[in-house]
Amino acid sequence: MKLKNCKLCRYSKICNDLPGICIVAQYAAVAVLIGALGFLFVTQELLS
Repeated sequence: MKLKNCKLCRYSKICNDLPGICIVAQYAAVAVLIGALGFLFVTQELLS
């Protein structure tokens, strides 16, 4: 089952096999970014 929306995903070959990976990858990227920014903020507060 191939999805047209998967063209937006860089890993289209994986997406065509597992369509959910596209959506999960986007949320995971956002979560990592927020976590990294939060970690930096906390460490700056602790060091100052």
